[in-house]
Amino acid sequence: MSLRNYQCPNCGSLHEVREGDVSIKCGYCGVTFRTYEDERRFIVPVYYDSSRAIENFLLWAKKQLGYEETLPMEISLKEVKLHFYPFWVATVHASTTFTGLGEDAEYSSPHSGGFREIRTVLREESGSFERLIKVAIPAHDEIPLKGEMISVSRARVYFSHDYVSRHGGVLHGATLRREEAVRTAEGIATDELTKLISREVVRVTSRNDRISVGEFSLVYVPVWYVTYGFKGKSYFALIDASSSRVIFATYPSDPVERAAYIGASVAHLIAGFGMASLIWGASWLGAATVAIGMASASAVYAFKGLSPTKARESVTEDESRERWLQRIARIPRSP
Repeated sequence: MSLRNYQCPNCGSLHEVREGDVSIKCGYCGVTFRTYEDERRFIVPVYYDSSRAIENFLLWAKKQLGYEETLPMEISLKEVKLHFYPFWVATVHASTTFTGLGEDAEYSSPHSGGFREIRTVLREESGSFERLIKVAIPAHDEIPLKGEMISVSRARVYFSHDYVSRHGGVLHGATLRREEAVRTAEGIATDELTKLISREVVRVTSRNDRISVGEFSLVYVPVWYVTYGFKGKSYFALIDASSSRVIFATYPSDPVERAAYIGASVAHLIAGFGMASLIWGASWLGAATVAIGMASASAVYAFKGLSPTKARESVTEDESRERWLQRIARIPRSP
């Protein structure tokens, strides 16, 4: 019977698991997690190896404001690892009918072609909405930067341990049960219906939601986690292995930009204490307020000047309603 490797989602230790095992108890931290060998599982294909992913990252960083131009020549790779993160994926059919009070305007006292008075009144309204919502829910809590949007290829293939092994990837175990994922999906659908209703009425008097969650699949999303050094400091980048999109990255800022931030910090500090000394005789409270405000602004500029630059390839809300709802990963299509 063949053995497979799974990484504990809590402590990161690797475990050899026999084929067919569906539950693992970590011998290091004691956490129990599932392999989900009995579930319908898929993998988003890896289209970019580490070299191409890092090359595209450097090209992307070069386009960013405040980019350190010597980064490609002096970058020192510390660790480059491919991670397969699990997501519960499903389509939710959500519909609702509602009644409520909506705002309307009343015009009165006509005068010279116009109206002198405009009043806002509440009128009874009713309506309905129906939506198909695709969701991707992280299957464990250790997925980095869950609050960021991760956009991956829509293509997917059936899950295979050999596929993970061929790419030298780390397969992360899942801790979120299907039942919990269903409740989360229902909550996402309910929130979406609430947003739609709130655009029509300001007060809801009745509401009848009908939510049906389709069959869930466990989909593993490939992400390159790159840790690198530059001039004695460490930085990292998360790169989508299916599209080479930079999910999130820190990178060294340009020395001129850093100097500008530090200069602005010093200027605010000097200006703040100078203004405070001028008005101290008239009002010590006003002087203290000015000093504290300018010192706070100085600290913000100093922090920006001393911190690494953080950026991502943004996805706007109006670019895809589906992406906004998922917040984590674009849904792959069924094969």
